[in-house]
Order: sequence, then C-alpha cells, then structure tokens
Amino acid sequence: MTRQPKARQGAPWRSGSTERGHVLLVYYFFPPAAGGGIPRPAKMAKYLRRLGWEVTVLTVAAHGAVDALLEVRPDVRVIRAAEWPADPLLRIAGGAVRLARRAWERITPMGGPGTASLLDLGFVDEEREIEASKIGWTVPGVAAAVALDRQRPVDIAVVSSPPASSGGIGVLLRALRGIPYVVEYRDPWTVGPFWALAADGKPRNDPVTRLRFTVARRLESMLLRWASGVVIVNGEDHVGRLRTEFPAQTALKPVAHIPNGVDLEDAVGFAAVTAQGTPGQVRLLHNGYFYHFHTPHHLVAALRAIRRERAETLRGVEFEFVGDGFPERLARQAERWGLGPNIRLTPTMSFSQSLRAMHAADGLIVVLPPLASDDDRIPTKLYEYLSTGRPIFAAVSPDGATARLLRTVPDAVVADNRDVRAMADALVSFVAMVRHRQVTGAPPEVAQRAAAHGYAARASQMDTFLRGILSEAARRTSRR
Repeated sequence: MTRQPKARQGAPWRSGSTERGHVLLVYYFFPPAAGGGIPRPAKMAKYLRRLGWEVTVLTVAAHGAVDALLEVRPDVRVIRAAEWPADPLLRIAGGAVRLARRAWERITPMGGPGTASLLDLGFVDEEREIEASKIGWTVPGVAAAVALDRQRPVDIAVVSSPPASSGGIGVLLRALRGIPYVVEYRDPWTVGPFWALAADGKPRNDPVTRLRFTVARRLESMLLRWASGVVIVNGEDHVGRLRTEFPAQTALKPVAHIPNGVDLEDAVGFAAVTAQGTPGQVRLLHNGYFYHFHTPHHLVAALRAIRRERAETLRGVEFEFVGDGFPERLARQAERWGLGPNIRLTPTMSFSQSLRAMHAADGLIVVLPPLASDDDRIPTKLYEYLSTGRPIFAAVSPDGATARLLRTVPDAVVADNRDVRAMADALVSFVAMVRHRQVTGAPPEVAQRAAAHGYAARASQMDTFLRGILSEAARRTSRR
C-alpha cells in the first residue's frame, strides 16, 4: 500500500513541477563517520539537491571534523538524532548467540574432529551483526523525523540498510505519518546473509542460526510489504533474487539497481597526482577496513605461494593495507612466512587522504571473501579506483558482480578468490603489468574508466525513480 503524496507547505508537489519535492534520506552512516559506505549519502544529497529536491538527511549524532570532500551543501538540512545506549544489551545478545552456536558446533563439528577453522587460526573474526544493528537510534530517529514532517512535510523517504534499524524508522514513519519510503539495500539482509555461513563458506545449520534467520526474514518481509519501492546498490543479480524470495512483498513495486559510484568532481582534483614510489619499486595499495570474515587471508596465502616458487617476483614489491582490521594473527603468520618486507599496515586515512593515496600508488587491490554471500558485492572503493587510472587487481568471484564490471575496463586483472594458485599466477602477471605501466604510462582509454559511474548520474537515476513513485501515487489520487 502506497501513501499518496501530501500537500507541502508553500510548494505542493505535483508532476512536472520544477521543485521535485522533499526527500528524507535516512542514513545511520554519514560524515564525519568513516568507511566505504560514507560517500554515497553525502554525494546523493549533493546531487539530488542540485537536481531540485529539497533534501533532508536524518542520521545519528556524531562528533569530529567532516572531510572537505564529504561536506554537504549549506541548503541540505542535516538532522542528527540521539542514539540510546543499547550497546550493552546488544553485546549480551550477540555473545549469547555466538556461545550457543559454538556449543552446537562443538557437538557437530563442521569440518570434522581436529580441523582448525579460519576462526581458530585467527585469520578472520567472529561476525557481530547483532551488535551492529544500531537499534538505539530508532526511537530518537522517528521522533526527529516526525517533528520535521510537521514543520516541512516529507514527500518520500529513502531508508538505507544496513543497519536494519534504518528500515524500522521507515516502517514507523509510514505507520505514524503515512510517509512512503524506499528501501535502499547497500548490502543484502536475509537474501544470502553472510552470517548464515561459516568463514569457510559452509552453511550453518544450528538451531540458533535457523531461529535468527526466521526472525530476520519476518522483519524483512514487513519492511518490504510497507515499502513503495526498492533500490539495490550492489550487483544487479540481487534484484531478481529479492523478487524471487519476496514475490508478494515486491509485486507491482519498482525495484531499481542504482550502484555506488565516484564523484568525478573530486577525481579531477587528484588528476595531477603521480605515483610516488622509488624507482624499481612497486607499491600496491588496498584501501578500506577489514571486518568479520572480510580479511585478506586468501591473498596472503597466494603471496606465500609466490614467495615459495617465484620469490623474485616480490622483490621491491610492497602491499600496503590502509585501514583497520587486518587480523593480528594473520600479520604474525605472514611474518613467519617471510612476507614481512612485502606487507605494510597503515592506519585509516581521511577520505581525501585515501583518494590521494590511491592516485599515488602504482597499482590497486580489491579483495572479497571467498563466500557466496559476497559474490554480488561491488566494493565502493572500486569506483574510486576506476577514477585513478592505476591498474587494478581483484581477488573476487570470477562470476560475481565485481568481476563482470572489471572485464569491461582496461588495465584490470581478476583472479578467483577461491583458488590460491590462480591468485598467485594472476598476481605475478599483475606485477609485470604494473612494472610495464611504470615505463609506458597508462593507455588513453584508462582515463574514461569511471565516466559511466559518476554520482551525478547515480543521483539522476534516483531522481527518476523517486519521481516515478510520486507520479504514480498522484495518478492514483486523481482517479479517485
């Protein structure tokens, strides 16, 4: 059921109006917070306002300086809601779930007796999705949005998940104020959840995970049933999977694929930055956090294979990992494998610093976990990588969304992230490509790799999508 657009004070929305309407962007993660998902809301707000929308961002209260490239326009309203201290309760709940699951897995070991898992080795971390649900901001967020709607009526909301609590805000605003909302999935919820798998990709079938999945599936069903439309951010295949898993809840509703992107206006400012390595040296950079099962354990295994068999390939080659979360036990193991000189761990940088570091590197690295839940993922950093003109190496599913995107652009190497030998061979070829580019420079067509992925174009897609929903609602009203 779709709420009809209501009259707005001073400028009622109508089809064809030069003023698009008032859109509320509900994003828990917003500057000054850091992370791969942060640029999207800031850039959507920037370009939707430029397209004529009245834009309000609802986010959580935060402190700290906002990176200059992520500051929103002065005419974009930002409302920061408080977050009630629910973390202790969520830690208890998450800990209890993990304890019960581990107890079950000790009774029925997934890999057989004596098998050391990636968790046992310390190469990945336990998932903490329950703690990351951020339910503490739901009630304050709804209160802030209701107050806004009374003052400046909202025509439509975009609720971005994760966290799932953002969806709860959308449902409550629909119930309390009749505001139509669009669900934006930056990552799937119950359609291929990574937490339903072990770190090695084997399905978890313990009672706790099954109960957790059932509860989450019902919540997602309610979220979609009340929604006026859906936006998928990651790979386009998720559009079909979502419709298949929730046919009744998505029937007769628009479901659009609007990926992440890069602000091409930002990229222009770094166009003059050149690689800053020492002659004869190769600096390959991975930018971004590691967390849960998302670690470079399989990439490090491939480096170990290269060092054993083709050690000369790694002479003068440095893999720099910028950001937090590289597992300490994996770092120690890499040292024992003789990879210490080839790996550098650098603390998290600001958004501007990260972009500069990408442009200053000789090559760029993307790593996704070898899990079915990540096959459809396209990391935000990839679009930023495309804007640099540097060669790109991706350890990802060869049939996944990231691989399909990279096969359409020059100077990109894709390796199967489930095959250590294939990754090792591809890395050897990639290092040779980078050394060649140090001499010849990038081919001219590399400069256009990001042209189709600008946030201005993404916002235009969102604009068309939102106006379509409001136009359809207006047509239904006129027929009454």
